Amino acid sequence: MDSLQPNVAGRAIPRLGFSPDEAASSAGVSRTKIFEAIRDGALTARKSGKATIIEPSELQRWVRSLPTRGRVPDNSETPDAA
Repeated sequence: MDSLQPNVAGRAIPRLGFSPDEAASSAGVSRTKIFEAIRDGALTARKSGKATIIEPSELQRWVRSLPTRGRVPDNSETPDAA
């Protein structure tokens, strides 16, 4: 998940939020699945007027909370195992 975005001057600006469409694309799921997760309370979103904003760290937490299939990675293969 790329959390930096170039600005006009060429410097990177940290990405603080995703729209539901961007979150769906980043997570590899449908827009409907993002809204279902928000509705069910599994994914937290913020509102700014009509805009729905999903923080990158919250999206990553939600993706990691999804059930695993196949081989389960051991703790040494996850970035959190430092």
